Amino acid sequence: MRVRLRIGFFAAVLLATVNGFAQSNGDLYKTAVGLRVKGQFHNSLAIFKLLLSRDSDNTAYLDYVVVLSCKTLHDDTKPNNPPLDQYKHMEYLAKKSLKLDSTNSESHYAYAFCIGVISEYASRKEQIAIAGIMKKELDKCLKLNPRNAGAYHLLGRWFDKLAGFNSVEKLAVKVLYGSTLPEGTYEQAAAAYEKAVLYEPDYILHQYELAVTYHQMNKDADAKLWLQNAIHAPYAGDDSAMVKNSCRKLLLQLK
Repeated sequence: MRVRLRIGFFAAVLLATVNGFAQSNGDLYKTAVGLRVKGQFHNSLAIFKLLLSRDSDNTAYLDYVVVLSCKTLHDDTKPNNPPLDQYKHMEYLAKKSLKLDSTNSESHYAYAFCIGVISEYASRKEQIAIAGIMKKELDKCLKLNPRNAGAYHLLGRWFDKLAGFNSVEKLAVKVLYGSTLPEGTYEQAAAAYEKAVLYEPDYILHQYELAVTYHQMNKDADAKLWLQNAIHAPYAGDDSAMVKNSCRKLLLQLK
């Protein structure tokens, strides 16, 4: 049923635009952003792909296509069969966006998002190399836009990942990143996720990751509160069932 709805929506968009571009780019952009805010990632992506086909040098279209493509691909494919060629193409688009405008916070976020997903399927050596680049991109993004919830979420994952590295691996990241590299602790991860929740309170994935981090810090009472809040939240985006199921599984472990 979900696949049919997605195809039907995309067909409707095409019908609305083929005759002299009946809907303006601005109208479609507003619609796509609204769908993204509601968590309707697939439908939003369909419109942004259409917009990108009209203007391949528009950084906003590029950034949304990169993030939404990586998000939906990651959620829809099995971990043992990642679509690496598609992720690499998204990396190319993210770099293109940065080349067009290196002062755009969303372009830095899109690139960090893309290489963060790629890192999940990389070797440990490659992960170490990506970690330094990803942190720099997130720093640039948040300097340009200190309220970017998605960037804080990625930063939380970055600290969480680094906290799991051994001392030799952390040293290797520090060599690549510089002497000012944070040590990487679960406390820093929790602080980043808290910022993500602050700036995007309705998105339950932030709440779930914060709960996971609290559990890693042996703060299970706090973890339970966020898990229960996410489970009962009205959020009904594409990933709602998946995230709420993960919340229920973790909650059972904490009882």
